[in-house]
Amino acid sequence: MTKKCYETNIAVKYRETDATGHVSSPVYYDYLQHAYLTYMHDLLGLPHSAKLPHIMVKTSCEYLKPAQYGDTITVRSSVTRFGSKSFELEHLMVRDGAPQDEDAIVARAYSTHVMYDYESHSTQAVPEEFKSRVLSFQGAV
Repeated sequence: MTKKCYETNIAVKYRETDATGHVSSPVYYDYLQHAYLTYMHDLLGLPHSAKLPHIMVKTSCEYLKPAQYGDTITVRSSVTRFGSKSFELEHLMVRDGAPQDEDAIVARAYSTHVMYDYESHSTQAVPEEFKSRVLSFQGAV
């Protein structure tokens, strides 16, 4: 079975580039966070003004090819693992218009999220309903 990814399109802005004309490394974390938030709000059917029932606790990013002003990046996000109270996502950042193979990937990022109850200020188990929604959309982890 082929796993489906959630796709978020991002137009690279001039102000996101460094002196070499490449997207600056911290900006990829903005792309990651935007893709995560968009995916989860859509998946859960929540308005963007609502808090998500989980918090981001860890991120990492591997830079593979430079992106620059004028590029459009598609971030392909997918849940890759469920823990008892957490889940992990992979975010493949792909330059649009490039051949769709490994050479199109400009960065590969990962994020870990913990289910969180804001009222009790405590972590929670990953709900079965959340897992079901992810699997219904993606087809697999």
